[in-house]
Amino acid sequence: MLTKEVGVPGLLEVYRHPALVELMSAEKRLPYKQGKTRNYWPTENPANRRTKLFETWRTIVAHLGQEIPGASNALQLPPFEAPSWRLKAFEDMLDAVICAWVGICVFEGTVVPFGDDTSAIWIPQSELLASRRGRP
Repeated sequence: MLTKEVGVPGLLEVYRHPALVELMSAEKRLPYKQGKTRNYWPTENPANRRTKLFETWRTIVAHLGQEIPGASNALQLPPFEAPSWRLKAFEDMLDAVICAWVGICVFEGTVVPFGDDTSAIWIPQSELLASRRGRP
């Protein structure tokens, strides 16, 4: 388990929510889990919840597409009317791509490990990402 520095071979622990917050320079955790839409938007009807979920997914996919060439093409949203199991399958694919992106960030040097000598999670840092992209 890699806890302080990158080495090959190695194993990293990734937390998708903090990675997404940094990817999108968001102020808080993104509401992107399909099974929690009622918690995210309790006053909305099911169709509006799904609309909001799809909006969040589109935004995440667009950001990932800026980081990983071809990601936007690979992450095609399911049809709006798709059953819950298809939404969950898309969500799982999205999670996998987020984890792969964090792995890329590790080798680009845009992550920071949070933990100690025995365990750590690796989270991209928006400031490091911005400097790599040439943004202020």
